[in-house]
Formats: sequence, structure tokens, C-alpha cells
Amino acid sequence: MGPIDSPGPNGDYLDRLMRRQSFHVLWPLFAKATKPAKELTESFSALEHLRPLMKCVGPSRVIHVGDGAHARTAALFAIKTEAENISVDPLINEVLVRSWRDEFSILRFAWRKSRIGDAAAWLNTLSTRPVFVTFVHAHVHVDEALAGLRWDAAFTLACCLPGHQLTSKGAPHAQGEDASVLSEDRTFQVLINPASALAGQLNERA
Repeated sequence: MGPIDSPGPNGDYLDRLMRRQSFHVLWPLFAKATKPAKELTESFSALEHLRPLMKCVGPSRVIHVGDGAHARTAALFAIKTEAENISVDPLINEVLVRSWRDEFSILRFAWRKSRIGDAAAWLNTLSTRPVFVTFVHAHVHVDEALAGLRWDAAFTLACCLPGHQLTSKGAPHAQGEDASVLSEDRTFQVLINPASALAGQLNERA
């Protein structure tokens, strides 16, 4: 899939989120952000671009790298998908996210208070199932992080550090400017591991 061209910025993701009953569940986590609209739309972009691929493979796991103290992207995916979600960040506020999870009885939502490099070996020992990875607010080198993980597809957003958070290896499955992300840098990429079963499925459909 080639580059995706987008018109000027719009509030589509924010409008869609605010119309859903799940918005009041997510809001306690996002309300604590300096720029809630930015954070909400960045996380929703990951959902929007990975969900079609997730539907291709059935039960899956999503690892949310550098998800911040409030594990917001994992929270969104836990509510909006049937995937198992693990937020990985050394700054996770475990008291806060545990309280949120218990208050709203959230399922398929877990976390690891760790840097991704330190958590990779443990993540790779988990039960085998398709693995998706998000780098929404990660501030890490995407290629380095993926090199240590077992993964099928990933989503990354330029956000604050384009030189770190966009791949420099191979051609992305999809890339472009996501006009519904209310951030200064809206460049995204969807990456497919060429060695994955998902890559084989997509090649057969091409």
C-alpha cells in the first residue's frame, strides 16, 4: 500500500470518540493529559489503522510501547477490541491504572512497568498468537525495539521524534499524514513483519 494523502486537519476521531458511550470510561485517563485531544486522536489513529489487520488474524495481542504513565492506548484498545493488551512503560502509574481497571471492570488490559528492551524477553515467552505493536508516544527507536520482539504488524506515529519513531528499514505497508490526528506531526506508518504469517496472507490477497 502506498502513501495516503489527507486533507487539512479535522476532528473526525475526536467526534467519533465523544459520541460513544465508552468515552466517559476513557476520559479519566485522558483528562490528565496536558493536551487531551492530541493524546486521544493519536491513540485512535493506531486503532483505526491496525484494526483492519487485526480482523484478519482473529485473537491477538497488542503491545503498547512507551504508552506513558496512564497506559492510554492500551486502555482504548482494551475497550474497542477483543485483543489482549499490554502497556509497557517505565513510568506507568500502577496505582492509577489498577484503580481505573477495577472501577470500570476492564478486561484484557495489563501492563509492565519497564523499558521495552528489558521487557522483550518476557513478552516473547507469552503464548503464541499474532502480535501487534503500537508506538504512539514511545520516544524510542522503532527499528531497535522491533528487532527484539516477536511481532506481526506495528503502527508508529512521528509525534515528537520522527527520527526515532519512523522506520528506516524497508517500505511500510502504509504511510501518510493522518489528518484526524490533532498533533503538529501527523505522519504515520503501518509496518508488516515480512517473516510473519500475516505478511503471507496479505501477499496472497494482493
